[in-house]
Amino acid sequence: MTGLLCYLRDEQRQSSFKPVACELKIGPGEDAVRGQTYRLSDGRTVQLIGTVDRADEWVEEDGTRWVRVVDYKTGHKEFRLSEVVEGINLQMLIYILSICQNGGPHIGDKPAVPLQEDSPIQPAGVLYLPAKLPVVRVGRDADDEVTEKERTKAMRMNGLLLDNPEIVRAMEADAAGLFIPARIGSGGKYLAGSSVASLRQFGLLKERIEKLLCEMAATLRRGDVAALPAAGSVDACAWCDYRAVCGHEPDSPVRRIAEKDADEVWKELVPKTAD
Repeated sequence: MTGLLCYLRDEQRQSSFKPVACELKIGPGEDAVRGQTYRLSDGRTVQLIGTVDRADEWVEEDGTRWVRVVDYKTGHKEFRLSEVVEGINLQMLIYILSICQNGGPHIGDKPAVPLQEDSPIQPAGVLYLPAKLPVVRVGRDADDEVTEKERTKAMRMNGLLLDNPEIVRAMEADAAGLFIPARIGSGGKYLAGSSVASLRQFGLLKERIEKLLCEMAATLRRGDVAALPAAGSVDACAWCDYRAVCGHEPDSPVRRIAEKDADEVWKELVPKTAD
């Protein structure tokens, strides 16, 4: 625990983003950020609820408030766009959308319209943060400094950040990718392995997520609970609470999730124009 706290201390010391809310409720209630509400084809609505582990904020001189959502994970968790667009691990993106649109009283001073350049509350990114120290492999003669460096590298957060060098450097001053999943080289370009998206791409994700959530809600409303788990890059059965009763067998049909790189996903999300 001490090592984890030291990591959090070091990350916060060098970052311009500061925690402004922990265990922030999304949903109904005076102390909660109003969750996104979606209307189904039959006229009914569905509202999302949840709890944000941590929301960090950086305020520019012009008053623009940049917010990132940080989710603590005790196990290994990797952000994959190819899973998000298939309806898996939507949690953090749903949270950041709710905060940008409805979080004014809790994250700033007034509500805002999300994903518009003139909005006073803007999405800076979503990040998974390991909540326990990983075991690292170092040489037998490695000193404490080398060991700590390897541990920090293993603790690096992963997720998706806004494609804005100023925002990236506000999270990590030298943009070396020590704490965040983005690195900027001497030429000002992102280096390999950086996970960033433009404001337009965040908007495309928003559209896909809204479509997926409405489809999920309609499916549940119909009572469609077929045992058709996701498989491929993710194993939906591994941690399922209903595994013992659903009747799904190893050779039964599955919904296969293909592994795709970010470029493939973004191309798929761009609306097709008529010839």
